[in-house]
Parts: sequence; structure tokens; C-alpha cells
Amino acid sequence: MDFFTVRVKCGSAESEERFKSMIQDAVNSLHNREFQLTFQAAGGGMLEAVIVGRSDKDGGQDHPEQLIDLLSLEFAEYLVDVKEEELAARVMKRDYSFESREEALQVQQMVNRMLAEGTETGGSREERKALVQKALRGYMQASSDLHLDGFALFRLKTYEDKLREIVDFAVDEYLLDKQYEEFIGLLQYFVYFQEPLTPLVHLMHKQGHEFAILNEQFTPVHVPASGGVVARIADQEMQMEDVIVSTLISLSPDKILIHTQDPDAQVITTISRIFGERVELCLLCPHCKPFHQEFRRLDQGR
Repeated sequence: MDFFTVRVKCGSAESEERFKSMIQDAVNSLHNREFQLTFQAAGGGMLEAVIVGRSDKDGGQDHPEQLIDLLSLEFAEYLVDVKEEELAARVMKRDYSFESREEALQVQQMVNRMLAEGTETGGSREERKALVQKALRGYMQASSDLHLDGFALFRLKTYEDKLREIVDFAVDEYLLDKQYEEFIGLLQYFVYFQEPLTPLVHLMHKQGHEFAILNEQFTPVHVPASGGVVARIADQEMQMEDVIVSTLISLSPDKILIHTQDPDAQVITTISRIFGERVELCLLCPHCKPFHQEFRRLDQGR
């Protein structure tokens, strides 16, 4: 008797071999039954796997729970590991339109990275596999015929919603990054045509987005409460990084010497991009060494 039939469009020789191997492993792991597993082309690039079994002497069921558990787990692994990027791309194409193919590709790359690395949005890969396995197990308990691609497209609504969450998050991140790049470009343009008003500013980097701005004599420069220039350029909520940038633009220094112990910090990169050749980094000098020591002492005493 036919015990179970599953069809899938593998897409490549590598994915086909993986599919065959995982079914074979699932069948071989059962020792209380005799099974015959065959593979054949099913047309349209489809691969069909047929499992033929013989009932136990005691008249066991045609759909033993143990085999269903094993196969549903393997099929879930295959869908998430092999098909997930394709399924997410389908969701993205259906829900969004982009200005260019390059823009769509950039978002797709962000989606794929999030699928691989995992985010709070959409759950982890293991959580998504468990979700898919549960749906597959329920279906296979009632049917001995499975079209894996069709099942993924039409019977995994909750899983698709998880993928949509990730796609939505990636699109939001891309738009924020795009807005950030446009904002940086606008500030670069503004700074380029701005005449220097101050010879030198020392920017003492404490940690994160915390800075002390000093003049040539190492006297503190007042940081305005308003956003100043940046607030006028960008109609958005001001953050500490924006306040520092706005203050530097208002001072328009010919040279900015950033004293920092974290030269790769995002805020340092942002300031360097905006002010370009005006920026120099100092990792340790007679002036910044005692400053960092004093700051660490005060920070530890909090």
C-alpha cells in the first residue's frame, strides 16, 4: 500500500539531494516496520517521494505517529532552511513596490540577513521551524499526500505572518537608513559651503553619544538646548548626536580634534562623514588621558 507521497520543487541539484537525504534518514530511523522509499520525477521540475509500508503483524496503523513526527520535522527543516528566503521574497514582492531593482535587492538582502541571524521581530529560526512542524504534523495525520510548495503557500498563514513581520521590519530599517544617508548628504553639502568661524574645537568623547566640547584653550563650549542648524534642516525629533552635530556646524571649526577611546563608534563615524577632512582623531594625548581617567572615576562613583 502507498503509505505517504510528497512532492516538492527543489530548484537545484543540491537542494534535491538534501531533500532525498532527509527523507531517507527519517525512514531509516524507524526499525519496527519495513518501508520502501522511491523517488521519481513528477513533471514541471517536481520531485516525488513515495513511502510504501507494510503493516505490523498486530495490524498497526498506516500512519504511525513516530514517522509523522520525523517527517514533519524534516519537512519543516527543509522549508525554513531551503525555501524560506524564496517565500519571504514572495511576500515582499506582493506587499511592496520599490523605485528600482537595486532598491528591492538591498531590502531583500536585509531580509535574508534577518532570517539567518534572527530578530525579535518574526521570532528565531527554531521558533519558525517549530511553527511549521506543528502545522505539517496536523496535516499529515489527516492526509497521506503532501505538495510541500503548495502547503507552504496556502496552509501556513501564521508562518507567513512571521515572514511578513520580518519583511516589514527590513523595509522600515531600509527607509530609515535611506533617510539617514540623505540627511548626512545634506549636512555634508551645508558644511562644504560653510566658511570656518572657529580655528579649532576639541571634542572629548566620554562614551556613547556623550561629549564635552572644548575650545582651543580647553574651555567648555556651551551646547545649546535647541537643535540649531540641524533642527532647521531636518524636521525630526532631536537626539544627542544631532545636538552635537548642530553645535559643531554652528561653531563651524576649521579643525575638529576628536579625543576618543572608541574610534569605531557610530557617532564618531557620523561626525567624520559630515565634516570630512576637518576631523582628526586622537586616541591618547596629554590632554585626553587625564580627561578619560577622570570621567571613568566619576562614572564608577555613580
